[in-house]
Amino acid sequence: MTKSLPRPCIFMKGLRSIALKIGLFSAPRYRLRRRPAPRRNGASPLVLSYQHGFHAGNPADVHKHAFVLALLSLLIKKARPLTYVESHAGRGRYDLTGAQARKTGEWQAGVGALYDQAGLPTPLSRYRDVVARWNRGEAIEQYPGSPCIAAGALRRRDRLQLFEAHGQEFEALEAAMAPYRQASVQRQDGYDGMLEAFSNPAPHHRLIGLIDPSYELKEDFERAPAFARRLIEMVPDALIMVWYPVLSSSAGEIDGSGEGWHSVVRFRAHAEGHRMVGSGVALYGDVEDMRRPIKVLDRGLQAYFSESGSGD
Repeated sequence: MTKSLPRPCIFMKGLRSIALKIGLFSAPRYRLRRRPAPRRNGASPLVLSYQHGFHAGNPADVHKHAFVLALLSLLIKKARPLTYVESHAGRGRYDLTGAQARKTGEWQAGVGALYDQAGLPTPLSRYRDVVARWNRGEAIEQYPGSPCIAAGALRRRDRLQLFEAHGQEFEALEAAMAPYRQASVQRQDGYDGMLEAFSNPAPHHRLIGLIDPSYELKEDFERAPAFARRLIEMVPDALIMVWYPVLSSSAGEIDGSGEGWHSVVRFRAHAEGHRMVGSGVALYGDVEDMRRPIKVLDRGLQAYFSESGSGD
């Protein structure tokens, strides 16, 4: 005769706890999301291995994040509410004292090179001040990614919609966005999520989007700008920013002479043999009334980071 175990759930939980302690199997590095990543055509979603923590705060991040902040600072001067949408949001914030950042030290040539500089152009000074507030004016330990920069710049009536497919990065993003009530965070393919957001915008909101894939897939060099153009066709008064790496070979690189307004910074110093030698930002949509301030920002970035700039 088979005997049933009393309170089986508690028993199994206790058994698992003992097994973990003696090392029979490893604990998962993160808990499963309540809502799993959606599947494409019945297949499992493609989740790439890129971890931005190794590169957080580097010159490309300064380029990208200074532009995000500059655009939002201009748009919030107008009464119309905004919805900021980001396709590949990452962790939201990064620990520059952690193992990943210490392994590469890339931030020292980026935000580290600007942090104590005097006389920065206003857009770069504003960006530096945001980073300083995250560190209470002390030495840099925390670096805010674009979600945190955007959340800090937006008003209460504005919204953020953030997408991240990588499980570990997603959970960190959820934690980073917890203080911001206007932020929505979803574990989802960024292109699919952004398409949904632009298909159902909040009434009267102006949409601003950041498309920032890892470019581990070569197809993203064509897909990202094509997707930006598609979104502008759907919502003509939207503003889309695409960040892309500038490579030592033009193969796979986004054409800076094509549509959109482009800022391209070719770095003065880059790792020997490293394919990425610069950073590009492309803006799609009407930026006519922003041209002057974004040109000021572009010139400042060129001066501090470009191979043709003087630096300090």
